Amino acid sequence: MPDERRTTEELAERLARPGPKRLLSLDGGGIRGILSLAYLEAVEAMLRRRYGRADLCLADHFDLIGGTSTGALIATMLALGWTVADARAAYLNLSADVFRPRRYWGLGPVGRAIASRFSAQPLEAILESILGDASLDSPKLRTGLMIIAKRIDTASVWPLTNLPTARYYDDWTHPEGQRLPGNRHLKLRELLRASTAAPTLFRPKSLTAAGTPSEAMFVDGAVSAHNNPSLMLLMVAVLDGFGLHWPLGPDELLLCSVGTGRFSRTDSAAVVARYTNIDWAQVLVPQMIGDTMELVETVLQWMSVSPTARRIDSMIGSVETTLGGDRGLVSYVRYDATISVPALAALGLDVDDAHIARLRDMSSVAAIPDLLMLGTHVQNTVRDEHFPVAFVEHAA
Repeated sequence: MPDERRTTEELAERLARPGPKRLLSLDGGGIRGILSLAYLEAVEAMLRRRYGRADLCLADHFDLIGGTSTGALIATMLALGWTVADARAAYLNLSADVFRPRRYWGLGPVGRAIASRFSAQPLEAILESILGDASLDSPKLRTGLMIIAKRIDTASVWPLTNLPTARYYDDWTHPEGQRLPGNRHLKLRELLRASTAAPTLFRPKSLTAAGTPSEAMFVDGAVSAHNNPSLMLLMVAVLDGFGLHWPLGPDELLLCSVGTGRFSRTDSAAVVARYTNIDWAQVLVPQMIGDTMELVETVLQWMSVSPTARRIDSMIGSVETTLGGDRGLVSYVRYDATISVPALAALGLDVDDAHIARLRDMSSVAAIPDLLMLGTHVQNTVRDEHFPVAFVEHAA
């Protein structure tokens, strides 16, 4: 057993150490987290070459790793010091077990309509086997960690971190005088269960020790503006409530953001005119999540120096003007793939509409082979020059 006091103090010292800091942000997207892991495998391999260390893990390089939903799960594995290969193996096993459709024996159509599509029991069992009773203040976490969940009973987004400097991390006194446990006591497996509780897929998760005197009910962090958690992770790094106060600047902060594939459902005007309420329910939430993710990416390109800046749309292009002057406020790298027939054909993949439908499905085990195939084709977009020398020389 490591000396917990010593290890916790070492993490605090690392987070407070002067010099450039590196942030890694991981999107939500269900089983499409396989695509994120493909990018991460390439990032890890590139960093191992640059450091000359075959045993390097991403927790050695990145000072703060955060994610939403499936991204939170992967972020936690990486923050624990897992290699990407280990995280990938665990993730594939987890996906096959978790995304097994529920058997609705005797429930009929009404029961199927009101019940969640998947039982949470396999997910909870796997999380317990991986994490045990490790809490947010566990010394096993080798770097900073952020997990995003949505507290649905108060309509508030909760970025939960292992930062000793963060508000509500330690035990605190409620204005009414009640002494309450801090977020540090929350179990990692319960936080991940909350962050991955996608409505319709899994039931919400209740947490009773989340810095509140009453029961708190959480759902997937994607049900917020932070399915792409990059902007929130940046706020954790610089805003007062989290206590890090890392300085802004393209030589001070590197933000690497990894997606799970982007796409949007579009229909002709004639089809939209015939939408039923069921159609609207299926279209509006995914489109709103997509809109917020695009907004996050647009704002980050606007405020950064980014070698991977993409064309957002025909109106604003790739956002060449930067906040904070020509140098921007942060160095920003974004890896993601467009899941469409033309985009994948440009990568050399021969796909049809059936492949695209599987790749876009966030809960289909049948998509795993296609996602693995796509992953091998996008890895060459990760390049050494995307990571400035200053952020490698000043390693933790």
